[in-house]
Amino acid sequence: MSDALGGLPGAAYELLRGARVYSIGYVLWGALHDTELEYARAAMASFAGDQDLRHEAAMRRSEKLRAIGSEATFFSGLARVDGEFRSIRVATPQDFVLLDNGSQDPETELARLPRESITHAVIVDENGLEVADALIDPIRELETPQEERYAVVLKRHDPSGELPPVSFLFRSGEPALECRDRYRRFIGSRA
Repeated sequence: MSDALGGLPGAAYELLRGARVYSIGYVLWGALHDTELEYARAAMASFAGDQDLRHEAAMRRSEKLRAIGSEATFFSGLARVDGEFRSIRVATPQDFVLLDNGSQDPETELARLPRESITHAVIVDENGLEVADALIDPIRELETPQEERYAVVLKRHDPSGELPPVSFLFRSGEPALECRDRYRRFIGSRA
């Protein structure tokens, strides 16, 4: 069996190969095989499901948010959790609490990332290269048939050293910018 990451340059290969946090993998669009791309797209498309299920899930998630004392929530793209692509909603009490944004398990914490462990939030393209804000143009994205694929990457550390980064996938730049800016606002406001 070949390593799906084998074609990446040395540093990127090592970073991706070993990076797993709380069972949330660091993944880039460019590292996904065709079947994984289709699976990721299908996971994003499944949000258009049954209205009643979404309402029930929102109510259960609201109860969870009250219970953990959430200050705010925001959409954080698609993440690979235990090998499965999941839409992520982030709640911000003291830590970043990652919850399922869909209707399958809205009140279960998928992961908890301490705010103080996040050093940077950046946007990268499908190959893992950092993207300047000026290159993300929502008008151009609407005019081109090809999907734009980005990831918001959270670079992390703790007292013992560097922690593996965590990434969240987006199919267009505007929501990726919004997500990145939300992380930056919260990590910039810590005391």
